[in-house]
Amino acid sequence: MIDIHNHLLINVDDGPKSSEETLNLLNQAVEQGITDIIVTPHHHSGSYLTPADVVKQKLHEVESIIKDNNIPVNVHPGQEIRINDVLIDELRSGESLTLAGSNYILVEFSFTELHEDVDEVFTALRELGLTPIIAHPERCRPLVQNEQILARLIKDGALAQVTAASVCGEFGSDLQANSLDLIEKGLIHIVASDAHHAEYRPFMSKEAFEIIENELGGSYVEKMKQTAKNVLDNKQ
Repeated sequence: MIDIHNHLLINVDDGPKSSEETLNLLNQAVEQGITDIIVTPHHHSGSYLTPADVVKQKLHEVESIIKDNNIPVNVHPGQEIRINDVLIDELRSGESLTLAGSNYILVEFSFTELHEDVDEVFTALRELGLTPIIAHPERCRPLVQNEQILARLIKDGALAQVTAASVCGEFGSDLQANSLDLIEKGLIHIVASDAHHAEYRPFMSKEAFEIIENELGGSYVEKMKQTAKNVLDNKQ
């Protein structure tokens, strides 16, 4: 299983504050059956700025923890990038990262309002040969209130990723129902953990997939797992 969205790096955002907390998350990921993790610290989200050089430096810390504790998981660089006016320039300069060096990029919207140039930014991303993956649209109020916006962005070539905890009902039954509805309608392509802490915001991918299989069928699970693998492998 591949996880494309999480917060494992130490002291860069609202994720782990110590090596021990990161170790707990890594062990939890392995227990879930996760083999590869693309780390995605916040970038341009509020006060959080995690440029590429910091991501790579901090990733070495995680790799050392993995090596020292013989943890059977691979980690790869990435970012969760809040849509912003310098996104395209930073991708060209290398300050912003795609997911594991692929042609996929994880893009986050504001939870309360849409960036007015979202179509322009997504068009520019496609012109760079990149496919945007929209992070947790089920938690973005404008997309929840107007599903057609999400449907249009996907029709134009974007993908979307739901948070495992949303599927599991951790953010409420309404959000859980909406998440399953979006999956059934084909408006969600990947389930990811968005894990921050082993206790407070844990990896829940295994539980999420079990719910999806029970509610919608195993074909949805297999397709979404394969899509995440295609991202890591940089396949269409």
